[in-house]
Amino acid sequence: MGKLESVEQAVGRLMSARFSGVELGSGFEKALKNGTIGGVVFFKENGAKLRQLIDLIEYVESTSLHPVILSVDQEGGAVQRFEHFLTPIPSAMALAAAGRLEAVQEIYNLNALQCKLLGFNCLLTPVLDVLQNAFNPMVGTRAFSSEPDMVSDLAAAAAQVISEQGLLPVGKHFPGYGDVLEDAHLDLAINNSDAKSIWQTDLAPFHKLGNSLPALMVGHVWLSAVDPEPLPSSISKRMVSDILRGYLKYDGLVFTDDLAMKAVTNTWPLEEAALMAFEAGADHLLVLGGLEEYLSVHKSLVKAVKSGKISEVRLARSLKRIERSFGKNKDTNKKRSKETSLQALEQSIAASYDLVRQTSSAAVTALRGEVPKIASGEWLVIVPNHSRHPLRLAAYLNEELSLNRKGSKKFKGLRFAEVRYSVDPSPEETAEIAKECAERNCIYLTFRTLCNHGQIRLGEVICSNAREHLNIACDIPYDLVGLPDWKNCVATFDPSELAMRGLVPILLGDQKPKGNCPVDLNLELSSVD
Repeated sequence: MGKLESVEQAVGRLMSARFSGVELGSGFEKALKNGTIGGVVFFKENGAKLRQLIDLIEYVESTSLHPVILSVDQEGGAVQRFEHFLTPIPSAMALAAAGRLEAVQEIYNLNALQCKLLGFNCLLTPVLDVLQNAFNPMVGTRAFSSEPDMVSDLAAAAAQVISEQGLLPVGKHFPGYGDVLEDAHLDLAINNSDAKSIWQTDLAPFHKLGNSLPALMVGHVWLSAVDPEPLPSSISKRMVSDILRGYLKYDGLVFTDDLAMKAVTNTWPLEEAALMAFEAGADHLLVLGGLEEYLSVHKSLVKAVKSGKISEVRLARSLKRIERSFGKNKDTNKKRSKETSLQALEQSIAASYDLVRQTSSAAVTALRGEVPKIASGEWLVIVPNHSRHPLRLAAYLNEELSLNRKGSKKFKGLRFAEVRYSVDPSPEETAEIAKECAERNCIYLTFRTLCNHGQIRLGEVICSNAREHLNIACDIPYDLVGLPDWKNCVATFDPSELAMRGLVPILLGDQKPKGNCPVDLNLELSSVD
């Protein structure tokens, strides 16, 4: 702790907060100015358009007493905060399926460049979780693969280009959410694998990459075979101090996942959990509830320092790691041209569309059979009515036909109609859709069939009643396990609109699916029911 820095300001550097909407609010602004807040994590609600977000980030930076940590979860696929105006990027699993290390480098370089131009200095990615569970609610297509070596290699490539753009990459989520059945946003995630399996799989990427990653995030997962206490790893001395710091010799900056998640707060008061996390060995705590909660945690940590419960030596150790990545003192001479940043961003967005769409197309993988010939007549596109992902495939196919294939003899009379179904359709809804698909050509989009058994029933009906049929798994590729009678199944590994557009040239026969499935589809399945 510097001589001119108060305990309150020093503790502020240990924590990141969030705010609602597109304005800071007077209380949040005051906490930035007096050094109570050391970092800000941005979410979709904070960005309405490019210029506004550039202005807002610059205002946060100029207002902050500290060299503020400006972070965002911009992973790609299902987790990206500003795909409504930045270039949307494929999921980690889609990039792995595309099969080119260069694709990972190109996409993460694009991602880091655009985030840097917005003003961010920290990207909460890459994901190092190794997916081992078809029912996993936390990871899914956020993971590169079910193979630890592939995860390690692709995550290393991603982290390198993020660093080269001048941002801090944060590998996550130590020790791995890859084999859990619980969503840590709602409950403690538990990995009941044996210790040998955990060392060979979950921990392997963290062991292999080690200090080549400048920062790691610790998740809220309990490894029952490794830690005798049922604690989230984020607040466990056994996991952070003994294993990550001790056994793996990691000396980088350690973030916690958001301590306001229910995996923590269902059992521990937030103030107590924050102290436990710091005592466990974390350097920077994400406290992403409301400002009042944040200030309460800050006050409790200040009290712990002043009482000696947190030693000045321990505090200084974490501050040193933070300063190593973000500087000790704020650079008041730093100037950034917002107009130049905006122009560069607009140019990058305009120039990158072909790259990301081609990469999404390259990721599409034939899991079983092939894509049938789609050239004439009406095809019924049967789509889950997902709350987050519009899955507008039919619209993109019709758009392509009307704009670029008009008058083509190859596609004479071809058109696509859409039918929507509930994500977990009832027997009554299934019966209605059965009438619509009888003796028609059908494209059936699915989203996690093994967790939504109504999709399995609907798939059986379509398979029995339709003439020609194709299944497209729009998220994890395990859907084909629930559709054993379907002869043609492909996967996008990504539910984004970008992925839907990437399907268009494949469904219209311009190219064949060339992706390779990066996960083991023969994993032992155990239902969560």
